Amino acid sequence: MRLKTEPSNSSNQSNASQPNKLKADQTQNQAPVLLELDAEAVVETAQEVKPKRRAPRRKPTEAEATTDAEKATAERNALTVRRVALAVSARRAQTHYRSAEVHRRFGRLNNAIMEYRKAVEYAPENPFYRYRLGDCYAVLGDSPHAVMELENARDLAPQDGFYHFWLGDLYSRLGEHQHAITELQQAALFSPHDAYYNVRLGMAYLKANYLRDAADAFRQAIELDPENASYHSLLGDAYVRLGYEQQALQHYRRAGNLNAYDAAYIERMRHNLTLES
Repeated sequence: MRLKTEPSNSSNQSNASQPNKLKADQTQNQAPVLLELDAEAVVETAQEVKPKRRAPRRKPTEAEATTDAEKATAERNALTVRRVALAVSARRAQTHYRSAEVHRRFGRLNNAIMEYRKAVEYAPENPFYRYRLGDCYAVLGDSPHAVMELENARDLAPQDGFYHFWLGDLYSRLGEHQHAITELQQAALFSPHDAYYNVRLGMAYLKANYLRDAADAFRQAIELDPENASYHSLLGDAYVRLGYEQQALQHYRRAGNLNAYDAAYIERMRHNLTLES
């Protein structure tokens, strides 16, 4: 009878080593694949962990704004854009204005007008540019365009006596005395401390034969500038035409005391020697 015996250690070891060898072979064969899979997994994990960049939120325009805060923001943005645009336009307008002044200084009036017009185009609300354009038209004898631009300047600054004065001066040179008086009245009203505006108003009154109004305007000018010989001479003229000979002589003499070499005074005295008593 054969007894059943335990397997020997050597055979056990050899048998045990075979699965380990197979496992090692499998491990060697699969190692590159496992490493490659691990690398892909790391990349995927990194992409999941990395925060996504959000596109900047576009601010709503004034038309799209719904809440009060959005409307206020949209309004501020619109004002900012407007200020930037105005700043750029103002610089361009000033460049053309300076160019026009150079052309005008050298007598190139047509070129000056072209540059003034560009300045007005970039800064249409600037009354001074329109005044200079109108004055240049007046020098060239283009009265319709001159009147139009000076009226535009006046309308842009209706409470500035300067623009009323120059429009009135142009009307006076054109012989439109009523229009001239209206504008010069406004000039004196809005610039009450400018004696010359009153003088020019008085001269317009004289041309229209409003003698008392002329005398009042000259007296107002003398109150503002009592040492001006020409103003006394003009008041003397108004008094002569009113028939107030003694008052006229008084102001002629005053003019002579202030400026004995004043040509206007000498001419007036020559024509009024009969007033001497």
